[in-house]
This record gives sequence, structure tokens and C-alpha cells, in this order.
Amino acid sequence: MQRMYNTMELSDLRLRLDQLNEKIISGLKSRSKYTCNFKTFEEIFSNNKSWILYRLKKEQDIDSEFGRFHYHDQTPFYYSKDQLAKSKIKRKVNSNGVEPIKIDLSKEIIELYKKVLNELCLSGDNEDCYGETTKLDVENILEINERIIGLGEQVAYYKINTYPSLLDLSSKSEIKLKLLAPERENEVIEKSILLAQKYDISNTGAIREFTKKVIELTTTAEIEFILKAQKNGFRKALKNKTNGF
Repeated sequence: MQRMYNTMELSDLRLRLDQLNEKIISGLKSRSKYTCNFKTFEEIFSNNKSWILYRLKKEQDIDSEFGRFHYHDQTPFYYSKDQLAKSKIKRKVNSNGVEPIKIDLSKEIIELYKKVLNELCLSGDNEDCYGETTKLDVENILEINERIIGLGEQVAYYKINTYPSLLDLSSKSEIKLKLLAPERENEVIEKSILLAQKYDISNTGAIREFTKKVIELTTTAEIEFILKAQKNGFRKALKNKTNGF
């Protein structure tokens, strides 16, 4: 992804969207081979953390050590930056006066993920597979978060850059009206159905509803981003694109 809210071309954004969608659908197919194993979301594994939260932290500790979260467009899932391992890499990042924007939809994303698992997987728990399903669950959740939050912020910044008047809107309903693109959303949904068929997922209805909700949450992230951008130095940055924007 581009750094410090640099503008991506629309074609690049759509390519990235397609790539993430394919990874997510493929990941759901892999996960559908196992039982739901919902106890891993609650049952303590170690350090007073559930199987899922423990692995989520471990995965993101590694990313943090490698410097991923130095950048505005890369934010941790569930945990804050100061809860993760310190970066072992020093990186000088030019913010152009733009303050980081934090958007947390971790609760909503986990609920959405568990809902689609309930539709795709056999019910019940199999403790022998907890390790494998936890690995898959964390991989899938982080991809979904990247699709909703990471890409959502990039799309929002693209739209702000293209239509600066978005920064003048004060209500969520006004912004949402400007962001809605039904034809494009239907195209994304239909592509997800085709991916489900490609990966031999029989319950395409579950994928349709899942994709609709992903789009809704992405719109929520975009709206929050735009509202917070009004107070975070974006107006000044937009007037000074020679400084890296």
C-alpha cells in the first residue's frame, strides 16, 4: 500500500480490492473444511488471552518489530500500537502535518467473521483442530481488516483528494450519500459470488450476505475517516501536494 495517505490510482485501488477479495474467499474455503470451533474465541490459551487473541497479538508483534505500524495506513487489529512489540527498525516517515487517524471496527469484524463461519462450517468444536483453525481464523480476520480498514482509508483519501468538498460535510448521512455507488457495489458482490463458485463454496448466499456487510463496514470506515480527516490536517495537506501527496 502507499504510505502516508499518498493517493493511489483508481485502477490500483480496484486491483488491490480484487486481490484482497480473492484472498478472503479462498481463506473462507480453507476454513470451511473444519468445524466452527467458536470456543477458541473465548477459551483461555495463555497469558489470560483466548486462542484467537493470543495468536492475533503474536502475529502483529512480528509485524510491529518489522516496522509495519510506523505508517498511517497500517494499523493493528484489536490491539493498540503500544500493546505490541517495539519496532526494531527506525524509519523516518513524513506525515506532512497529518495526524494519524484511528478507526477500530474489530468487534464488528469478529462478529461478521463468526457469522459467516456459522454458515459455511459444520457446527461444534473439535479441540484437536484448535491450532489449525486459530491460525486460519487469524489470517482471515487480518485480511478482512485490511480490506475494510486499510483499503477503506485508501479509498476515502482517494475520494477526498478527488472531491475535497467532502471535508465540508458534517453529518454521516450526507457523506454516505456521496460515497454510495450501487453499481460498483453490485459488481463487487457478483465478483465475490464468482470467486465462491471458483473455490467450490456451495453456500453462495452466505458469501453474498458476507460481502454486502463487508461493503457496509468499509463505508462506515470511510465515513469515520472523512469526519476525522476534517480535524487532522488534511485541508492543509491537500493544498500542498508537492510535499509528497
